[in-house]
Amino acid sequence: MAYQALYRKWRPTTFDDVVGQEHITQTLKNQIINSQLAHAYLFCGTRGTGKTSTAKILARAVNCEHPVNGNPCNECDTCRGILDESIMDVVEMDGASRNKIENIREIIDDALFLPSVAKKKVYIIDEVHMVSTAAFNALLKTLEEPPEHVMFILATTELNKVPATVLSRCQRFDFRRITNEDIASRLDVVTKGSGKSVTKEALSLVAELGNGSMRDSLSILEQCIGYTDETLTYDDIIDIIGITDQSALFSISEAIIKGDGAKCLSVIDEILSCGKELDVFVDSLAKFLRDLLVVKVMEEPEKILHVSASNLEKMHTLCENVSQEKLVNALNLLNESIFKAKNVTFKRTIYELAIVKMCDVTTSDTFDALLARVAELEEKLKKGEFTVSPSQKEKTKKEDEPKQAQSIPMTKAKEKPAEIKGDADIFSKWDDIKAHIKAHGGQPVLPHLACAKPVVLKDKLALVFSQNTLMSKTVASKPLYLDLVHDAVLEIMGINLPVGCFTDKEVLEVNTPAKTDSSAFDKLEDLAKKHNIIEILD
Repeated sequence: MAYQALYRKWRPTTFDDVVGQEHITQTLKNQIINSQLAHAYLFCGTRGTGKTSTAKILARAVNCEHPVNGNPCNECDTCRGILDESIMDVVEMDGASRNKIENIREIIDDALFLPSVAKKKVYIIDEVHMVSTAAFNALLKTLEEPPEHVMFILATTELNKVPATVLSRCQRFDFRRITNEDIASRLDVVTKGSGKSVTKEALSLVAELGNGSMRDSLSILEQCIGYTDETLTYDDIIDIIGITDQSALFSISEAIIKGDGAKCLSVIDEILSCGKELDVFVDSLAKFLRDLLVVKVMEEPEKILHVSASNLEKMHTLCENVSQEKLVNALNLLNESIFKAKNVTFKRTIYELAIVKMCDVTTSDTFDALLARVAELEEKLKKGEFTVSPSQKEKTKKEDEPKQAQSIPMTKAKEKPAEIKGDADIFSKWDDIKAHIKAHGGQPVLPHLACAKPVVLKDKLALVFSQNTLMSKTVASKPLYLDLVHDAVLEIMGINLPVGCFTDKEVLEVNTPAKTDSSAFDKLEDLAKKHNIIEILD
């Protein structure tokens, strides 16, 4: 007998053999027992989840001479004839290769004739979403009201491409991704039935590589069981498939969390030295970081993650020392590097650059990196881990030199500010000031200045932003734009005012009577000295 691939040799022959789709198989069994069969079914789901196998079982079950609790007996003449394809009343066709209107018309014409042997003629159309629009339209009438002796079973992996007119004429069943546990259990049955010895760890790894597809898992297993006549182990799977070991993923993830770029580069070099593909490693790392994010965000991540209990515990330990923001930043950087690497020959540099940026968020100027830095600062504040920098210690010795906090950018007045009556003067000329800014290349900042309220605060022009316009404050705080505002005020009003951007909360604190009369900059300086958390620059 000719050799058959494992996924064909071990294809389910009854509804009870179908793994992970009990919500569908039980319904179909009950329909057969109670003679409540539909005239058309639509099976949809990802590849390798049992759609075609279930369709073939259903085709035999509706024609079986001696069904057993809704299952086909697979022993009667009809069942055997359908299995060996000697009975032509069950027609299976590929929607991708036979998608023209002529092919559908053949089905329509053939459906008019009674079955030769079986009770029903069953038409199984796989990948039905590939059928052309014209062919679908030709099939609609027959699909809606077929002869009593005809049943249609359609299968698709892309439900969104199936016309709504077809969906409304079928009883739809959604096939779920099969869990790793169910796949591993089925693989165990297959290996024992094939006389092969495979460790549980190896079966779990194969199941994970199958990504919810039984067919893919069986194909991977078939590739591996010929590797050795002895027991197939976890390490054997690693060597055969060329995938990245879990220990390497844990190692590099831990280094990313600790900010150890040197360790990350060392792991990458080791991966390449072992002959592993860098693209495969990066894909595995992206999936692993995604799983870490799930563990960080969810209270019960095991509900959607297919990992072992021991690995899940290790992942919880890793997540204790990393913020959600840093994981998001790392995933975005890695996804961007994967996209960029498609267009270059030497991909290693692209990936290494992304991973180094993950380790040190200060090397990236993206918004996600900024959020990660803020999250790290907040965590350090909670733990009291701030220390005085060496440069700060030296500067505190120079008591005679003036100091000014630079955490809020300000323009510096070149001359003593002229006297100004108050906010009313600025308000009356604010439109003219913005027009001057626009005329001198400041068009990009105008939408952000529209969110600001100009306030004269102790001989300084404060652009005050509310808490929900902090992004506009960030843009307007750039030195280039502050200089444009300063020059516009000087030109329009003849007043030389230093300009800065503030939040309304900061202005409120400065103007609160209970506070001291010092400026906002003096307050920031006092706070920095008290907690040793900000380096004060001259």
